[in-house]
Amino acid sequence: MNESMRQEIALFRYGLIAPLVNGQVDPKTYLKEVAERIHQVPHHGEKRIAAKTILDWCTQYKKGGFEALKPKRRSDRGHSRRLSPEEEDHILALRKKHPHMPVTVFYQHLIEQGEIQSISYFTIYRLLKKYNLVGKEESVKTLWRTFFRFTTGVVNH
Repeated sequence: MNESMRQEIALFRYGLIAPLVNGQVDPKTYLKEVAERIHQVPHHGEKRIAAKTILDWCTQYKKGGFEALKPKRRSDRGHSRRLSPEEEDHILALRKKHPHMPVTVFYQHLIEQGEIQSISYFTIYRLLKKYNLVGKEESVKTLWRTFFRFTTGVVNH
């Protein structure tokens, strides 16, 4: 989630808590009314928001200001949830043996050799990109062709 998205969500949250924080409304009546409505939450769609959640946002705002209303960043940001560090090291070692192999072919090779099971192409691609092991032959167009080939069985040229 980028900073702009976090900002939009924080603005939405502040919009809901502002009447409470500023003492403009009766808290009990306002919380009941807000909890009954369906809200259009930025980047999340339509949602109901519990009164307890709104009170939590008020507490966060009072302690940390506007910044505290922004969604937290993932604590494991930059690390794969699907691959252990040992698996990452193994895949990177294999890639270093085949540096000129296109990533799509390398991914197929990993599957055929039984090196990975139920790991997506994009997980492998992100790992290789992180360590600058993606060849110049890769492009967004190539990635989308690969993605659609695996998801729909059809390749658009």
